[in-house]
Amino acid sequence: MPQDPYVILGIKRDASQAEILEAYQAKRSVYSAHVFDEGEAGAEAARRLEELDSAYQQAMELSHENATVDDSDSSDYGYSAIKKLIESKNLDEAQRRLDDMSSRDAEWHYYQANIFYQRSWFNECKRQLEMAISLDPGNAKYQKVLDSVKRKINGSNAFEREQSNVNYNNTASNRTYSQNADVADGICTACQALWCADCCCECMGGDLIRCC
Repeated sequence: MPQDPYVILGIKRDASQAEILEAYQAKRSVYSAHVFDEGEAGAEAARRLEELDSAYQQAMELSHENATVDDSDSSDYGYSAIKKLIESKNLDEAQRRLDDMSSRDAEWHYYQANIFYQRSWFNECKRQLEMAISLDPGNAKYQKVLDSVKRKINGSNAFEREQSNVNYNNTASNRTYSQNADVADGICTACQALWCADCCCECMGGDLIRCC
């Protein structure tokens, strides 16, 4: 007969996904320390780990199902309502309703990431998705969106680097033009000074520049 995952994890049935993860990690660290013990002790620790992993997956699935039921379309503060608000670009109201939720499970962080994405706060969005995945490892939906956000961030950084190089090159070109102009002005000033000096010498019977 399969054992109750909540009993194996040592948590209440209404535990949040964060509490499930915390209990799982605490027990796993204990069993992992004895996996390589000799004899029956090591074998028992390995069995416990396998049992714990299975219990964790079951508890997370049950928690997600319960959240889905609690947050149906009939709920004014459910995830379905928040999703509709985000789709209609009513981000302030979506954020308010999200803040009013007491349970901060994986789905909560997912919708918080959605709001941040709509506001173009991509780094904050990425962090929320990473938190969602830490609470619900292996969730394909969360991972797919995270990969998309990472590509968005990398693309933005590449554009900023390109613009920085363009600005630097333009600045360097302007600086070179300015330097060339300064040199040309200096040559003209020197020529004018020599020409004036030659005129003065010729007036006094001399000749500073013989060729003219």
